[in-house]
Amino acid sequence: ATMATLAFTSRVNSLLKCSSSLRNAVGGRQFSTRASVNTDDSDGAIKKHPQSFVTDEVPLEDGELSDLPPFFHQNLRRGPSPPSHAKHSRHKNDGRDAYWRPPWKSRADIISAEDFANRPRVTFSEHFASLHDAMATLTWMTQNEKDGIYQMYCDLMTVMAEKGGDPKKDSWGVLTTNTSHEYIVRVIAQHYNITTSRAAGVIQLQHNEEQLKKDPSFKIRHDLQAFVDTRVRESHREVYQSYGEKDPMTFVEDPVAGTGFLAREDVGSAAVVGASDLVDIDALVKKVKRMEKDEASMRIKNHIYVEDVDDRTRNVKVDKEAKRLEKSKKALAGLYDLTKASGDGEEQETTTIKTKVPPIPEGALPYPDNNVGYQETPKTRRPRWKFAAQIINTHTLENPPGSSQHGKRVAKRTKARRHGRIVDGNTLIEKDGEVRVATVAELEQTSWKHVRNESEFMFKGVKAAWMRRQLEQEVGGWGRQEEVYNEPEVEDESEEGEGTAENEEEAEGSDDTEK
Repeated sequence: ATMATLAFTSRVNSLLKCSSSLRNAVGGRQFSTRASVNTDDSDGAIKKHPQSFVTDEVPLEDGELSDLPPFFHQNLRRGPSPPSHAKHSRHKNDGRDAYWRPPWKSRADIISAEDFANRPRVTFSEHFASLHDAMATLTWMTQNEKDGIYQMYCDLMTVMAEKGGDPKKDSWGVLTTNTSHEYIVRVIAQHYNITTSRAAGVIQLQHNEEQLKKDPSFKIRHDLQAFVDTRVRESHREVYQSYGEKDPMTFVEDPVAGTGFLAREDVGSAAVVGASDLVDIDALVKKVKRMEKDEASMRIKNHIYVEDVDDRTRNVKVDKEAKRLEKSKKALAGLYDLTKASGDGEEQETTTIKTKVPPIPEGALPYPDNNVGYQETPKTRRPRWKFAAQIINTHTLENPPGSSQHGKRVAKRTKARRHGRIVDGNTLIEKDGEVRVATVAELEQTSWKHVRNESEFMFKGVKAAWMRRQLEQEVGGWGRQEEVYNEPEVEDESEEGEGTAENEEEAEGSDDTEK
């Protein structure tokens, strides 16, 4: 009994540490369980989400994040060296979605996660006795399910856009469609009980297929897809009948405990922790699990989704150093202006000719030498390049405020730690002699661009098509398309045979004539 108590106490301590790490993994967002955070002080009503497209009619459920270790979805082994900086190699929203993996919902019967994790290490067989013992399911997503996912996506996006109003009437200077692909994908994933990444992938692939329907020379083999779906369904049915188990019938995600990504519970620390007999282990375990579930629910309610915004109209953030450089360039705008005098004596007038680039001296060729004049116009230059620069205060890096450490090594460590987090701005663009703040779209083309948000990258193509449809009134680039495949004309074999015989007769006649 004493050893069991110590083991339970060690387990509770690990749960408490897991919960603390989970709270630290949330990042900059602050959460609280106080009533004043979730309710209105005046009448006690629940506060609405700050984003208008989020509706209370579709309550989002908890996923498997509360049962997973912190940073489970973030592969910390991938990233820059040293390994201590690897946690900054992923986007801040990757892996922190409480509905990243759906809860287990299926008619198939499998072993519990605890029994699977505590299965015997040594057995007399190399294989599991059944699918139930292996915690495995045989499922297949048919084309009908994919079509349903894409149709639901089109309907939800259309309804959300109509509810948001005209995207070009916003007064805050940024073009937005008042929609969010991240939120729509989240809702669809919950409806079909699949991961958000799988829902995003299906939507993007179906969008690509719809665009291929517009090509008259490309044939989509619907019959082949139906044949594959039928055969796979028959194979799965036979396997489940041989084991005498329930067939899930529809696609279902594998539980994370059966994927092999989680370590066994009996391979933890061997340290022994002393505990009093007055400690109620079961109550502590229930308290920790309830606390993690409440935090996951709070994170879902307070989650701020990525809105569909035209990055070409959104400028990056700049500090006082970048602003001072921009002002200095404007102050020196007339440095190369030319002054010409006209008239004689007192009636002489001077005119200023503004030039964006220095004038070319007489007898000098524009750069490069093999380009004598731009477009056959003498004494002109070719179009200027667009330059991008990130403004960094090296003195501040070497002497961070509030720190006792100084020097180039400190600056080097600071740059490494800022990997993936320095992308909020401080970038200027120079073209044709004009210096301005860079837009987010221009920032994404530089080497210090944002760390890739994998959730957004999965549906990048369909999101771009939606933005063109809403903001540029593009037709035929998004949504369902009509299939216009044209069957190639095949000549009749009998006609080909007759034509061949006639050609042979003509060839024989020509031979006789020559003879």
